[in-house]
Order: sequence, then C-alpha cells, then structure tokens
Amino acid sequence: MGGSYYYESALLRLRRVATYLSLKYGEVVKYKNLTPVQYEVLLYVDSRYPFCSVSEVAQFMVVDKSTSSRVLRGVEEKGLIVIAHDPDDRRKRQVMLTDVGVGVVDDCRKAWMAVEKDVKAKYDSAIEHLEST
Repeated sequence: MGGSYYYESALLRLRRVATYLSLKYGEVVKYKNLTPVQYEVLLYVDSRYPFCSVSEVAQFMVVDKSTSSRVLRGVEEKGLIVIAHDPDDRRKRQVMLTDVGVGVVDDCRKAWMAVEKDVKAKYDSAIEHLEST
C-alpha cells in the first residue's frame, strides 16, 4: 500500500509538472505574440533549414494543406517566414524563416531553457523517481 501511494504521489507531481510546463510554454511564446501552434511551426521550419514545403508543414501538423496554409499565413503576416514558389516547380511553395523569424525562434529557445532549468529545480525529485521506475 505504501509503495502504491508513493507512485500515485509521483504521478500527481508529474501531472503538476505537465500543467506547469503547458502554462509556461504558452507564456514563452505569447511574449513574442505567437500561439503555441505557430511556434511549433517555426521550430519545424527552422529544423528543415533552409526551407521546407507547405505540404511538409501540413504533414508535421497532421492537418490538411488548407489548415496549415492558414497557420502559415498568420506567421507570414508577422514577418517571421516567407512563402515563395519553388523555382523548379511553380506548383509547390517553399517556407523559409526570415531573419526576424530566426531571432524569434532563438529568443523563445532561450526563454524555454530558463523554464526547463526552473522546472528541473522545482520538480527534480519527482522526475528522478519516475526515471528510475
């Protein structure tokens, strides 16, 4: 019975960590006037440097192209990406980060690293316990 209680207690702490992380994630991206989905798209485009296609973004988001295009349009309006026709195939469109977009991704990454450090300090014992089970 005692071990079961400790396990449940660890899971409750993990749930608190997940809730805390979700809230902090929203705060990190909100200060750059982004939604979490927009930031995830920026991270994906950044990972596909120098560019990716609109179709690849849709696959990453697990949505259709019209939904991904709507998200991309919002990010483009903020000046964080450029969407241009592929010079080899005019039917395709390429998505690239602008210099401002690169700066926003870097700023959010730095802010997120501070959150991770804070979470590790606050919840280290719960994380260690779950890692050891």
